[in-house]
Amino acid sequence: LDPAGAVAFGDMPNDLPMFRLCGRGVAMADAHPELLAEADEITLSNDDDGVAVVLERLFG
Repeated sequence: LDPAGAVAFGDMPNDLPMFRLCGRGVAMADAHPELLAEADEITLSNDDDGVAVVLERLFG
């Protein structure tokens, strides 16, 4: 699989390499500021089902 077609979700700076490898990086609303600055998209927090919101939009 080509990582350029992958979506990565994260909330901490250790997720930065994954964001840079994948085609789209989605940060959680309460993510570390360093990750928020690198994200292609910011979703809701974990408590508000942010990952599910993005996956439902992408895959309906």
